[in-house]
Parts: sequence; C-alpha cells; structure tokens
Amino acid sequence: MKSLIVLSLLLCIASAFEIREPRNTQRERLESMVQNEVVSSRIANGQTAVAGQFPYQAGLLLYYGEDFHFCGGSLISEEWVLTAAHCTLNAVTVVVFLGSINHLDAIVQLEVYECDITIHSEFDIETARNDISLIKIPAVTCPPAIQPVSLPNRASRSQDYVRNTVVASGWGYTSDTPTSNSRVLQFAYFRVISNEVCARSYDSSIIDNGKICTATDNHIKLLSGDSGGPLVLTSSNIQIGIMSIVSVEGCETDLPPVYTRVTSYLDWIRDKTNIEI
Repeated sequence: MKSLIVLSLLLCIASAFEIREPRNTQRERLESMVQNEVVSSRIANGQTAVAGQFPYQAGLLLYYGEDFHFCGGSLISEEWVLTAAHCTLNAVTVVVFLGSINHLDAIVQLEVYECDITIHSEFDIETARNDISLIKIPAVTCPPAIQPVSLPNRASRSQDYVRNTVVASGWGYTSDTPTSNSRVLQFAYFRVISNEVCARSYDSSIIDNGKICTATDNHIKLLSGDSGGPLVLTSSNIQIGIMSIVSVEGCETDLPPVYTRVTSYLDWIRDKTNIEI
C-alpha cells in the first residue's frame, strides 16, 4: 500500500531560536488544508558542516503575523534566494541569514517583506506541485563565505540525474525528538533515484515532472527546518533540487524524500529574476 505523503511542517521557533510546542497557528490552519497527515523534514544521521563548506546556504526566519518558523534556502545571485513555496506562503516578513554555519552568528542578516517574495502562481499546497519561491534581498557583497550556488543551464533540462551523488544541507531537527534542532549546519549525501522508482512509494499524483527524489541510505533523513533547502550535485556544485515533501513515517522510514526539480523551473526563475541561465 502506498504511503501517505505530506508537505513538510515548518520548524516552530521562539525568540533566540528556542523551540516551543506547536500551537494552533495560521501555518497550522494552512496545513489543515492538506488531506494527508503532516510530518517534518530534517537531516538525521548527517554530518556537521565546517565554515565555508556551503557558502550558498541561507537560513530563513519567516514571520506569519504573531508566529514565526525556520526554513532553508540558497543564494542564487547577489539579490535572490531560492526556497520552497510552502515556506513563504503567507509570510509577512523574512529574516535572511547568510555566511555562517551557525544561524545565530551570520555574517549578513537581512530583513525583507511580503512584497519581496515571489511564489509560483500555480503552487498547490495539497500536492506540493510547483513548490518553489524566490526572495528578493538587498544586493550583498560576496566574500568567500557567501557565494551563490550555480543553477543548471537550460540545455540540461532533460537530464534526470539518476544515480548522481548529491548533498543536502540545513539546520533542522536531527531526530524525531522536538528539541533536537541543530544550531550548526548539518549535511548529508544521497543518490538520485528515478521518478518511476519514487512513485512506487507515493501517490502517483505527487511525483510529476517537477519533482526529483533521492534514496535514503544508512538511515540518513531530511527533517523540519530543512524545508526549502538546496540539493546540490557533488560533482559540479549545481543545485538541482529544493526540499519539499517527505513520508509521514519520519526518521524510521526509508521512503525517499522528494524535492522540487530545479531544471523544470529555469524559465520561471529567469523570468522573475533576470538571472542568465
């Protein structure tokens, strides 16, 4: 029987990044629209990053009125951050952290507003289709610790990347325990699998051409706070995925995590940002 799938539940953050028990917030009301049960997405059994290892990594503290949550993202130019639409949906303001493996000690910290967020117009919260979003930031001077990640070129749009090794990174939970969020950036390596193989584990309506999946070897998982974070080819440092959905079974399952496939949205990214791709 195919497993239920869900949108990643955003990590609940209090002041000074202390974790509180989830409340009945606006975000939770949005999640109630999802027909299936909700779980988080976080890196479990991963490794701790060293300074400068992921210079494109962005931390996002998103405010939804009185409530706020944490997501990942990636710097794709001096003025744009790429993340998941389910992270930015209904966000009023976003604090963007750049340049550190500890999100409390960022080299650059920027606050932007709802008007700076561009969500794909066809994003569907029930299926996570078109789960992609852009955040416009004031132009940053890029020291070595802050560098944009490369995006695929348009000629590579037909590549499926199956069997390629990729790396995911984020500050999310490190286990299913609610207090296990990491203050230091974590990362893990995965292998890309075909959409046909991935669709055996999920409802067939979920795994469309806009998705890309990875195998979960050695019980390495993506958990909460990693949502919106980058999936990058180790061979070329090109970003090919954005963390989107996982199984309801959490850390104890080997069901594949699912990402937004960046190559399916190159024209959209170019049209919204004017970045040459």
